[in-house]
Parts: sequence; structure tokens; C-alpha cells
Amino acid sequence: MKIYADENIERSIVEGLRRRRVDIASALELGYSGKSDEFHLKKAFETKAVILTHDIDFVKMANSSKISHRGIIFCHPKNVSIGQCISRVELITSILTDKDMENHIEFL
Repeated sequence: MKIYADENIERSIVEGLRRRRVDIASALELGYSGKSDEFHLKKAFETKAVILTHDIDFVKMANSSKISHRGIIFCHPKNVSIGQCISRVELITSILTDKDMENHIEFL
């Protein structure tokens, strides 16, 4: 499973996931800072990646429309530490398949 970290995801989470051999692309590293949520959703879909985000707007967008997506992993920054986020995302990528994540939202 490929992960697309939106611009709100801390570099330490991205680096921690890479150290655990999770396939992850960072919107910030790709130069997509300041782009709309719709842009990120489309980019993740095009690259066949699940979005990792702290932004509740992705959850609202996915629930309120008929937009297809490859999956969303929502990690609330006030409820989940950086270490917990890394370990839980790693677990998700080792248990769930791309098919499992299609149009699905995982809350950490």
C-alpha cells in the first residue's frame, strides 16, 4: 500500500514510516504546499495512494460527496502521538490491502 502524506503531516512521521519501509510520498517534498484538498485527493488517486492526514476536511469531503478515493487515514494530532501514528499506519499497511482501503476511512 502506498501512502500520500498531505502537507499537514509532520516530516518526522514521514521519516519514521520510511524507516519502517512504508511506501510514502510527502506533498511537501513534492512541492505541493498550499494546494487545495481537492488537488491532494486527486493526486493521491492518480498515484494509487491512500491519504494520510490530520485534516478533518478530507473526512468531510469523502462522506459528503460521491468522490472515489483510494482511502483515507485520519490521524488526529491531539489524540495520537507521532510514535503512535507511525506504528498504527505501519500496522494498517501490513494488514489491509489496497482493495480494503478503497473508499474507506481509517481513524487512528
